Amino acid sequence: MTGSSTALVTWALRPYITSLSILEPTVGPATPLLVDTLTFLAQTRTRLVFPEQLKPATMPLTSWSVSEPSATLVEASKSVLEHVNRGRRTRVELAREGDVFYAHTQGPVSEEMQRIIDVSPCQE
Repeated sequence: MTGSSTALVTWALRPYITSLSILEPTVGPATPLLVDTLTFLAQTRTRLVFPEQLKPATMPLTSWSVSEPSATLVEASKSVLEHVNRGRRTRVELAREGDVFYAHTQGPVSEEMQRIIDVSPCQE
């Protein structure tokens, strides 16, 4: 029973954002963000996402769903990923359409998080 309950908790918390990094001084729709979540085995998984890709999620325990990036964002992501992945053991990848994230976007949020919410189509 313990193994199955641990698996259920890990699965439920999979989209929970453990860290969010803004890679530019100002936040806009095309600002690169690094989003850390945990894998099923509780290892850090980092994805590159842009605020304009974020839309409201409909699944329980999620805030944002990722939409397909535009050709412009795909092109911009190449240089960002090349820079971010230098010297890393685990590779950062561009978030895929359908990826989901859970972030605390209700109630008091940091100034940085509020800027991300304001420039993304996921406003609540």
